[in-house]
Amino acid sequence: MIEQTGNEALIDLAREADFRLGGLQVSPSTREVERDGQREALEPRVMQVLVALYRAKGAVVSRDDLIVRCWEGRIVGEDAINRAIWRLRKLAEADGDANFTIETIPRVGYRLMGGVPLAAAETGLAAVFPAVEAGETTVLPGPAISSLPHRRHWRLVAGMVLLAAGASAIAAWLLWPERHWAVESSRSFISTLALEHEPAFSPNGAMLAYTSGSDGEPSKIYVRNVSGGDPVKITSGADDDFSPSWSSDNTHLAYVIEKEGEPCRLMIATAPAGGSREAGRCRTAVYSSVAWQPARSFLYYADRTHLNDPGGRAVGIFRLDLDTGARLLITERATATLGGLRFSPDGKWLLYQWGAGFGITNIVIRDLASGKEKTLTGISQTGSAAWSGDSRTIFVSSMKGFGSTITAYSVDGAPSYAIFNATTSISHLAAGPDGLLALESEPNRKNLARASPTPIAQPDIIDPANGSTGSLTYAPDGTLAFVSNRSGTNAVWTMKPGSPPTLLYDAGLAGLSRMQYSPDGTRLALIVSTQPGVTVRILTASGASVASFHNSMVGSGLPTWTPDGKSVILTDAADFRPYRIAIDNPTQRNPVAAPFWFGITIRPEGTFAIRGAGPGIWRIDKGPQLLNAKYPAIFNPLIAFRGDSVLIPDFDAQGGPRILAQPLSGGSDKIVGYAPGATNQRANGFQSSFAANPKTGEIVYVAWVQRDSNIDLLTLTRR
Repeated sequence: MIEQTGNEALIDLAREADFRLGGLQVSPSTREVERDGQREALEPRVMQVLVALYRAKGAVVSRDDLIVRCWEGRIVGEDAINRAIWRLRKLAEADGDANFTIETIPRVGYRLMGGVPLAAAETGLAAVFPAVEAGETTVLPGPAISSLPHRRHWRLVAGMVLLAAGASAIAAWLLWPERHWAVESSRSFISTLALEHEPAFSPNGAMLAYTSGSDGEPSKIYVRNVSGGDPVKITSGADDDFSPSWSSDNTHLAYVIEKEGEPCRLMIATAPAGGSREAGRCRTAVYSSVAWQPARSFLYYADRTHLNDPGGRAVGIFRLDLDTGARLLITERATATLGGLRFSPDGKWLLYQWGAGFGITNIVIRDLASGKEKTLTGISQTGSAAWSGDSRTIFVSSMKGFGSTITAYSVDGAPSYAIFNATTSISHLAAGPDGLLALESEPNRKNLARASPTPIAQPDIIDPANGSTGSLTYAPDGTLAFVSNRSGTNAVWTMKPGSPPTLLYDAGLAGLSRMQYSPDGTRLALIVSTQPGVTVRILTASGASVASFHNSMVGSGLPTWTPDGKSVILTDAADFRPYRIAIDNPTQRNPVAAPFWFGITIRPEGTFAIRGAGPGIWRIDKGPQLLNAKYPAIFNPLIAFRGDSVLIPDFDAQGGPRILAQPLSGGSDKIVGYAPGATNQRANGFQSSFAANPKTGEIVYVAWVQRDSNIDLLTLTRR
């Protein structure tokens, strides 16, 4: 906690008087700002920051002051303050009459500037030179000009000044930083009780195609005008329809019909209303994505490349000629996943994604004329990619814990930069003209639940909060820590026995994924998503950050602590080997197991781990010994223990999700809890974490209680 001194009291919005700020009427007690009769609500922290800056009357407010006045002195991440400042700056930009700015004073803090509308006479040259009354003569200081030679001299000087100014202007133009994409506004576009997926803009930007379907019902393709109106259903039938892609003339849609156990079918439909026809079939692939090449009658799609090897890893991109039916293999990769095909609007580039394993995706852009490829490597937890309207930038969404980030990558190799952060999952992206970007967002609800010793139909929810919860870990005294975005930011929360959850560490929009208490419960190792790799942050039990370091990746079932509490174990992406990393000296790294062993947990009974090659949990300190083959492959949450048993997530059991206990000494497993709502859906980016209270043995897990996906629209601009 930061000590409060002087007048640095917490800002109580209910007691703050209304005030005007330029063209805005600000009402802290209702958290509203009003302009031209239009009201907008601000988040509580954002309004508190605005009040703190307004109170200062142009003086600088330090970050520590903001933490005391707006966050009750809690230790919060820099992103929490940055997000509030960003939100206020967007508020100023949206109101032309506000005329206030928030100035950053490097290494000090912020101050509010302006707030009073400027008269027209106070702009331009009138603001630089003093006003001249009628009849007065303004004399600029300088030497008298009295002879022709002097005039020539000053003409020469003036010419040199103009030449220098021109050269400076050219240099400034050449050195001026390239304009970056930024989000100007956001709005919900399609939000129903059904699940909306895979938005795709028509080339003229007038229409948006997407898939929609409720749980248990087949997904169908719809089209809706961007300007509004009701959606039009394009496809019908008993099977699932996915991956809509437009023709250049905005009149037809290509899509894929998927049916379990059969090769997928490539279809063409007339839009916005009309029939469908089959254009071709996949050779062996059940799932695929399709892209219609601009100004051509070619469909590109992903498929297995060997008919006699349906279980193999060879996947390729094929081109189907709609006029002749001819197929051509364009490229081939030895990977389990390949898809996300997108053409650049100018038709010169094909983008596709292929999985490099362990949550890492490579994005490839292929020059269609030469066949040469450029690769964006090592992007973690990629959801989707889309082209900007000028074909110069690729927008990529990536998961960061429960949240997501959209990053802009330049085709010419300029440094990437983030343009949008959200505390919800963002998957499919689609870019249209005029700076529109559609995204599939998932405002799901995932809650803490108590495992039942007997079968139950519904989860026993113990913390019915909004948003998502995960990354469960217990301290020895029975304190439960977890990550949640319930407050609108990604944060670490703790729950002591018999008490409600309390906020421990607010990370703003920074992505938080997994964490674990140290053996003595005094510290937490927390994973913060970054690109590339991750940041490991060490927090005290009170939420203070005491250390941090970078690592190339996490690895399934990690991080874990060594028994002495001096090191954490993580995986290195260079060799996929787990290493012991010293907290006080992160450069000190020693391997603890062979490559492709994950979830390394060192206990008095031995060292336990899971394999990257397949299911099962093993003891590895005396040679690999399989304890239980039911542990799922690539299960990312930490390995959980209860007493002298390891807990096995048996979430796909025929009778419903359940948890098994496997004695560390060997023998048969047994059912110790039923967990309705728990899931291991890697395809949807969610695996239920669980943990056992070391004091009581009670098992708590994360239940998926509400699933939804909507389509939102962002308006982008270049600055």
